[in-house]
Amino acid sequence: MLDLIARHKRFIKSFHVSLYEQEGEMLRFKAQLTFTNESKLFIKEYVFENKERKYAYHWTDSSGNLICRWDNANHWPGVSTFPHHKHIGNEVFESTETSVGDVLNSISEKTNFRVN
Repeated sequence: MLDLIARHKRFIKSFHVSLYEQEGEMLRFKAQLTFTNESKLFIKEYVFENKERKYAYHWTDSSGNLICRWDNANHWPGVSTFPHHKHIGNEVFESTETSVGDVLNSISEKTNFRVN
């Protein structure tokens, strides 16, 4: 995670890790990034004993309104990238952004933030 923050440091104002638990292959991770434009990215990532991975990346504007949410909950089977998808407004779209790095790259492109 620190390498991603360093790579995107031009637009990350601050970060806070609220949960980091690892036991063997199992991982529970929650963090919040605040960007220089005051938007925020809330990160939840879990890896289970069977190596199954669940994630949700929730990006809000400075007022807390949803910009985009990426996740892999298996409730949208009609999406071509199932279970990976993103929510923009009231719509659901396919998503190839499946990691924090992918999401940070996407946010950088959408906001014209420069990446080192």
